[in-house]
Amino acid sequence: MRVIEVRVARATFAATLGEMRQWLDGHNRPRVRFETETDSDGMISMKVEFETNELAEQFRQSFGGSYTA
Repeated sequence: MRVIEVRVARATFAATLGEMRQWLDGHNRPRVRFETETDSDGMISMKVEFETNELAEQFRQSFGGSYTA
């Protein structure tokens, strides 16, 4: 399983989350796990765990994310 981290400003969180939902729907609604955390500087970190490496990489490229441990 791969975990992708995407960081967004609080102001764009809802829009980004909607885009992610559309992306997931367009990829046959894969099973994922979401985790969010707000930093002291107002950025929101979203961690999305995928069951397959291929989908994780596609998601990372689509949302400018990075791999986490």
